[in-house]
Amino acid sequence: MLNFPLNTTPTTPVRDIPRPSGFTLIEVLVTLVILSIGLLGLAGLQISGLHANMDSEQQSKATMMADDIIERMRANPLGVIAGSYAVVDSATQDCNRNPPAPFCSNFNSGGGAQDATDCTPMQMAAFDAWIWTCGMPVASGVQRNGVKNQLNSGTATIQCTDANGADGDPCSPGSSYTISVNWTGRMLNQGALADANGDGTVDANEQMARNITVSVIP
Repeated sequence: MLNFPLNTTPTTPVRDIPRPSGFTLIEVLVTLVILSIGLLGLAGLQISGLHANMDSEQQSKATMMADDIIERMRANPLGVIAGSYAVVDSATQDCNRNPPAPFCSNFNSGGGAQDATDCTPMQMAAFDAWIWTCGMPVASGVQRNGVKNQLNSGTATIQCTDANGADGDPCSPGSSYTISVNWTGRMLNQGALADANGDGTVDANEQMARNITVSVIP
């Protein structure tokens, strides 16, 4: 007598169903947060770099302004001896008026070339002070040179320190001159000053005053 198994259907081994791979929503959100923080840090570095470049540009211009008036003084030794550079203040120079007369240099302000006028050493010193502050006349639409035009809130002074107080000359030959060029640090918002506390006004402690001072015996 033959015995047959009750179930003759072949069996197939059970395999594990593979789990889907990839990123979960939480992982994506964490990645976005980390990426956002990194981009904000990069933007901050970019702004700091631009700010430093702008301030460096202003400092370079201020240095050139100081060198300019020193060279003008050395080119006019009789004016220096006469004390015509003893006290110079950019605040007393009116850049909106017509150029000073006599005008001691050739120039072209867009209305045709103008020839220089012969000047005495004292007149040359007054001319130098005005040009140093306001820059040469130029055609319309062209930015002028000068402390007031090239520097943000720029001011400048020259002060003589008398070398011999006994001779009655307030600025004796051989005296030293202190040249000071001042400006206010720029920020990135269209050249406006910093409003660090966000109150809508620029306070004194937010203006970042800058200064270059040089002492020279011309």
